[in-house]
Order: sequence, then C-alpha cells, then structure tokens
Amino acid sequence: MKNIHVCQDIISHVLHGKNSMPMAGFEKRLFTYFPASQQIALVFFSYQVKNMYDTIVWNDGIEFVLHHIFAGAAAYGAMYPGVAHFYAVFFLGISEISTAILCVLANFDETHGVVGLAEAFPTARIVIAVLFVIAFICCRTVMWPFFGYHFMKDSLVALKSNRSWTIKAYLRMLLAIFGGLTVLQIIWLGQIIVMARQEILKLI
Repeated sequence: MKNIHVCQDIISHVLHGKNSMPMAGFEKRLFTYFPASQQIALVFFSYQVKNMYDTIVWNDGIEFVLHHIFAGAAAYGAMYPGVAHFYAVFFLGISEISTAILCVLANFDETHGVVGLAEAFPTARIVIAVLFVIAFICCRTVMWPFFGYHFMKDSLVALKSNRSWTIKAYLRMLLAIFGGLTVLQIIWLGQIIVMARQEILKLI
C-alpha cells in the first residue's frame, strides 16, 4: 500500500470529486515509468507462473488457467514494452489483497488444505473467510469498475494517437484481457455468494 501514491489522482477524483483525471493526462497515466509499478508487475508475473503450475497440477479448472494466462500476459506487457504503470498499482497490486487472504484461507480447505486445521481453529477459519469476502467486494467489485473505466478511456484515446503499432497492439490486448478478467470477477462473485450462503446455513 506504500506505493498507492502512484495512482493518487484517480482516488482523489473518485472520493473527492477533484478534476485530477483530465483526458489530456492519458500520456502520463499510460506511458510514464514508475519503478514501484515495475517491481509489482515482476512479482505479479512470477506469482502467475507459479500459480499456473499449481492450477494444472491440482486441476483447479479452466477458468483459473485462463485467468493466469491473461493476468500473466498483462503483467509481462506492463514491464515490456512497459505501459499503464499508473494502473498497475491497482490491478496488479491492491486488487490482489483478496488473493493473499484467499491463500491463507486455502489452508483450511477440507480437501487440499492442512488436514484437521478447520476443525482445530473453526473461528479463525470464519474470520479469515469474512475478511476475504470483504476484501474481494471492496477491491474487485467496488474499486475495479472505477479503475477499469478510466483505463479504458485512456487506452481508447491512446489508440487514436501517433504511438507505434506495437504499443497500440498491446493496448488492444490489454483491453481484451481487462474484459475477460472482468467477466471472471463476476463469475467468482457469484461463486462467493453461493459459498457464503452455504456456510451461513451451516451455522444456523
């Protein structure tokens, strides 16, 4: 969270109504290099490669395979040729807070987690699950559309600029990836609602 200042303009725009996201600023938002964003993209890409391996080994499902391919491609492109560093802090960093919590929650899974952990610490499992739901809704349901909207606006303007065809091709790919990942967020939100309902019914 210490690098959130990189995307402070959009936060000020959404929360305080400031005119901090002018259309003329798309060049800065899409093509300015931020060392913190480069580091985030590298860590994110490495995580996607490792997670892809786990997904295949444990047969998690095609939707997770697609997610890792799309997300990994987006992170690699953020590094090379290097675009959208302004947005990388959110899409490759902040939005992954829910993923970090989910990794902890996975240890309580009855099939793939630590055997007996859920029975030994039932309250901890519930608390972590609630934190995951809150983080997912905040990052991937509330914040995601705001960042996505401005990213799409900036990208569409950039596609009309005199940037190279390589940059434009990557931006088109990013827009397609954003669309695909957004659909996955909706699918996962539905799954979370169903699972949350099942867990609540167990407690009643």
